[in-house]
Amino acid sequence: MRHEILSVSKAKARLLDLTRKIQQDGRAYVLTRDGEPVSALVPIEDYESLLETMDVLADKKTMRDLAAALADERRGRLFKRDKRGRWSKYKRTMRVA
Repeated sequence: MRHEILSVSKAKARLLDLTRKIQQDGRAYVLTRDGEPVSALVPIEDYESLLETMDVLADKKTMRDLAAALADERRGRLFKRDKRGRWSKYKRTMRVA
C-alpha cells in the first residue's frame, strides 16, 4: 500500500476530501506534526486486516498451531476433505512450469 505524507493541519482542513479518497481509491495517508509521523489514515479494510493479524500474532496457541501445520506441510503430512466432508491423505504432485 502506497501512502502520502500530509501534515495534521492540512489533513484537518481536507478531512472530508481525504475520507472520500481513502474510501474510493484505497489511498492511505501518514499524518505528521512538526515533520514527525504521528498517525495514519487508512482504508477500513486495511485497518481491520491489521487488527486481525495482530490478534493472530498475539495468540500463542494459534501461533503454535500454525507452526505445527507448517511443519506437517514440510514433512508431506497433508490432508484434504472430500465432497462429503471426510478427511483423506493428500498426495502432493510436482508441477512443472
